[in-house]
Amino acid sequence: MKRLLKKICVFVAVGIVLVPTLFIVLDLSSHSKHKNMVTSSTKSKEFQKLKSTPNQNLLQEEFLANSQKAKDVNEIADPGENIFLPQKNSYESCLLKVRNDKVQFQELLTGSIIYSAFLDYRFKEQAFVRLISILPAYGEVPQMYCHFMDLDTYEFFTSVVEVEELGINHGYSYQGFISSCDLPEQIDSYTLCSVNISVEPEADLQTTENTRVIPLHVVDRRVNTETYSLCVPPTSGDISARRLVEFIELSQILGVSHLTFYNSKASDKTLEILKHYKEKGLVNIIPWELPEHIALNIQDEGQTIALNDCLYRNMEQFDYIAFNNLDEFIVPFQDKRVPQIFQSLIDEDIAGYCFQSFTFYTTNSVVNNSRSQLFTQKFTSRAKSPTTRLSRCVASPQKVFSVDLNAITNPSETYYITRDLEPSLGYVFHYDECYNAERDCADSYQDLTMEKYRNELEMRFNMTVSSLRLSGLV
Repeated sequence: MKRLLKKICVFVAVGIVLVPTLFIVLDLSSHSKHKNMVTSSTKSKEFQKLKSTPNQNLLQEEFLANSQKAKDVNEIADPGENIFLPQKNSYESCLLKVRNDKVQFQELLTGSIIYSAFLDYRFKEQAFVRLISILPAYGEVPQMYCHFMDLDTYEFFTSVVEVEELGINHGYSYQGFISSCDLPEQIDSYTLCSVNISVEPEADLQTTENTRVIPLHVVDRRVNTETYSLCVPPTSGDISARRLVEFIELSQILGVSHLTFYNSKASDKTLEILKHYKEKGLVNIIPWELPEHIALNIQDEGQTIALNDCLYRNMEQFDYIAFNNLDEFIVPFQDKRVPQIFQSLIDEDIAGYCFQSFTFYTTNSVVNNSRSQLFTQKFTSRAKSPTTRLSRCVASPQKVFSVDLNAITNPSETYYITRDLEPSLGYVFHYDECYNAERDCADSYQDLTMEKYRNELEMRFNMTVSSLRLSGLV
């Protein structure tokens, strides 16, 4: 019996030494699994200790309210043991939250702003969270982190944020970036409604001063998801009601099934017209209220940032996404609708197609069809040569990482390419004044391509204007 007790004591002693060592080895191996990923295991009772300050408590409650995983009500722990009761999240609950929450710029540090967040599953080896961001253009960019919680174990996972510039900056203090972090494989993305973005690397030291809770965009599958969507740069001021109606109606005739507008202090009348189309499911209106200190020190009202938000916002819903201003139309030369051009050009390695732009002069002296009240039917004199800087592109969104107004700047894979199309297939109709009448207007070309749309456009335009007139909007 004494020998047996001695053996048991030795076995227990060896176990005490080996078990902690085993846990250390396991922890180190999991840490090295992803070089950009750090794990911090904070269990439920330990999690309650994080209530060290009111700010920390506030942030943790918001985090859990936004992202706690579904559990059966009968399995919920005693409130005395776990004061953060799980809430059921799903695609439907996340979508409802996104609909109710206003998209807004959230400033993490002065001059470091997160606008929106998207899940990106396009790469088999790793899923990512993409953050549409505004950061200082010069100097050191603050290191940011994405914090996630496994809602089964209350274990935190942290990914390092890496940033990539958007577009070209011409001396402005702030610039757009796409910031990215790995999505940990332990996190159930189906019930993930938000992500914590922080300058604090330790998940258990998050506060409302160093962290922001950013809602993750959820695809609204009620939207008409035909092949072709259009993103319009931020819209401000008072836009002619008739011009806006003509733009939306003609865009639809050209094949656009949905348009996204960014509201940057647009007039009430302009917003009412856009809401008219939103009620029909044709338009989405996204608020674009740049903080004043950013708006004064960023290029073109941050339009490149808005266009990339639009790219990711519509990526999962449309085969093609175009980007152009309110005075521009991509018009097929032979076909009637733009998507018809791509049907004969299908290539798995094409990230998008870019069209040359011709300026159509809107000076009164070159009106060619004064009987028409439609802008695009009235002005038919254009420049003989294209303007390179006004090229416009249509992206195949699943193959694109970032865009600018006149280019696909980065494909999602290095082997994807952009194809420049010949005017014989189609080109951009850009409407603008003739600034040098003697040189340009006198040497112009009569282009009657738009005439093939006149009857349908007049019918749609008149019906919409009549409806809006009853509401006092035109």
